[in-house]
Amino acid sequence: MPIRPIRARFTIVLAVLAVVSPCHVAAEPYVLGYVGAAVTPDKDLRTELELNGAPFVNGRAHDLSFDTSVVFGAKGGYFLDRPLLGGNVGAELDVYHFRPDLDAQQVTFTGLLAGVNGEARTRLQSADIEVTAVTLNLLYRFRLAAEPQYPHGRFQPYVGIGGGAFIARLATTTSPFDSNKDIVDTDVQPGIQALAGARWFLTRNIALFAEYKFLQTQTFSFKFKESGTIFGFPATETARDRADITSHLFYGGIGFHW
Repeated sequence: MPIRPIRARFTIVLAVLAVVSPCHVAAEPYVLGYVGAAVTPDKDLRTELELNGAPFVNGRAHDLSFDTSVVFGAKGGYFLDRPLLGGNVGAELDVYHFRPDLDAQQVTFTGLLAGVNGEARTRLQSADIEVTAVTLNLLYRFRLAAEPQYPHGRFQPYVGIGGGAFIARLATTTSPFDSNKDIVDTDVQPGIQALAGARWFLTRNIALFAEYKFLQTQTFSFKFKESGTIFGFPATETARDRADITSHLFYGGIGFHW
């Protein structure tokens, strides 16, 4: 399903929820922090490169392997006290960061490579990738093990869906020139995410939690332009790399509930 229609529907739901804000209905606000691992499956990379305006590379590098990285982030939100089907609806701002870097690796490339069309094995340069997400989630939690000290349940499984802006930064080095040069670009794209987790309250206000999140972004486009020499002759490289990001995030943390 396309990301844009999902994001539009999600924005409408959040707007409706915002109307029923803590100003109108009693709410349970919270803040929390977390750390864990981001696992990014293999992806294809669409790449184009011109030298002095002449096509040199134009095709697809298949099944690039990304590093598993540390993910860390923070959330702030609230659950409405008004029950719905025995549970509670909530909303949260969720901001996090991870680095699915690319190590130098051999890949299969199809398309135009060094001016020749076909399929070939080639070595891809390493690249540093940073992703920062600023997202909103709509949540539904279940209230289990309720008792007087924990009226919302001491054990609270929950599920959610969200979306927002994903800011990606790609840094690598040029390869055609006599001396490689560092190049970097940043792009911002929308994405969606789905999550599930559970909280266990140590006290009435402090809870530990564990969560899984699946995310999918739209295609990032990184553009580079650099000048140098090839065999001593001046040359200008213009390049464009495109890929989306799919990741599985596993993490846990601690939160404070008012």
